[in-house]
Amino acid sequence: MNIQKTIVVGLLALLVFTTACEDFLFQEPRLSQTNELTLSTYEGLQAATIGVYTPIYTSEWYGRDFVVTADLKGGNAKKSPISSGRFEEEYLWNNTPQSSTNFWNVAYNVINRANNVLEVINAGFSEPGVEQEDLDQLAAECQFLRGLAYFDLARMFCQPIAQGSGASQLGVPVVLTYELGQPARNTLGEVFDQIEVDLVNAEKNLAVVSPNGGTDAKGWATKPAAQALLARYYLYVEDWKNAADYASMVINSGSYPIYTAEEYTTWDNGGVWGTDGASEIIFEVYGAEGNSGHSNWDVISYIMSPEGYGDIAASLDVVNLYEDGDVRKALFRNYEPNYVNHLWSLKYPGKAPDGNLREDNIPVLRISEMYLIRAEAILNGANVSGATAHDDLNMIRANRGASLLEAGNTTLTSVYQERRMELCFEGHQLFDLSRTGRPLVRVDYYGAVNQNIAFPDYRWAMPIPQAELDANPNMEQNPDY
Repeated sequence: MNIQKTIVVGLLALLVFTTACEDFLFQEPRLSQTNELTLSTYEGLQAATIGVYTPIYTSEWYGRDFVVTADLKGGNAKKSPISSGRFEEEYLWNNTPQSSTNFWNVAYNVINRANNVLEVINAGFSEPGVEQEDLDQLAAECQFLRGLAYFDLARMFCQPIAQGSGASQLGVPVVLTYELGQPARNTLGEVFDQIEVDLVNAEKNLAVVSPNGGTDAKGWATKPAAQALLARYYLYVEDWKNAADYASMVINSGSYPIYTAEEYTTWDNGGVWGTDGASEIIFEVYGAEGNSGHSNWDVISYIMSPEGYGDIAASLDVVNLYEDGDVRKALFRNYEPNYVNHLWSLKYPGKAPDGNLREDNIPVLRISEMYLIRAEAILNGANVSGATAHDDLNMIRANRGASLLEAGNTTLTSVYQERRMELCFEGHQLFDLSRTGRPLVRVDYYGAVNQNIAFPDYRWAMPIPQAELDANPNMEQNPDY
């Protein structure tokens, strides 16, 4: 496997470590702090590891754009009549290298921060009173976050590994150390190999409950979080046995009870959406305005509510899938009397107790997805003692007030529809379509072009940003852009 050991020169300004961890550098004046000084103590390594989490919350990643893009391009969302002009290209599927997502830079920022910590630990760092298991925990957190970054980069900028050219197609540069350079893209297979290595190592050394503490313990990487992400990883590479086994590990832990019908509403109605550390959550991005990754008004709740920008409305294509008794349907509401036929999602209602619209937790992994992964894996041939795809889907439906599926009527189509209903506006639908080779079909749609997108199509992979191409002559653009 030809893994690059350089970092893209076009990212250098974003990746200088002394600016990356500004929240946690306190021993020296900001401009005089160096990597060597920051990472010379265990306390510095701890602070640097915390700094790896920060960019995940920015508007370019889970703070808004990554999630919104997946649902808008996937057909769960549409442009609303209230518009600030954002996400036009994504809705029309006409992104260009000049108008691609800035997620590329942010993901490599996380990768570089993780690499800095891992290099020091792997070089044999020691300090009196610091146990090896403490260092292993920090390394595992960095590996989990680096694995997540590469997984999301591959999903956004590459064609799906289970379709078409598979592992041999263009991936993204795999960089494991911080050096000045201009790396070419690795194959997608090499990228996925690195993701697996990182997540397997993370799962081995992460604590079951994070030692970091704080307001929301589920905002930190843990062993169950690594297991859940591995279940998702194996789903994407169609390793059905491992997908089912890892999903079962999380389910069987009993630590993440599924939301009941009564809980599946917003915090102000006595429910879970918007609260910290809700029961189903395995790993989430903890939202707080004090986080330096916070993007002020450019946050997910603001773009999805008419009380904010309101650009992203819910498509009736997904809303109409719910039965009247399904409590999930109540998370779509009309705010505007002038637009009676338009609904917006309430999955990001602003955090309790004050309902601040600029703060929200963003779920990345939760237990419902594990049931859905296991159901899909079983229908594709995995065998799990005591579990059936029918029971797994009905576990979700029974806790949502939906009618139960009859025995014998559980198919892959059932799983795909349940995934769409359960995980909508959490950043899955675009990738669920592409990894399974299904076209995008939109009925509730505004515009004269790009209503339906066939599969395959070059546009299922986002274009590499033009700035990256300009900075790195070895960077290859995705075909047909």
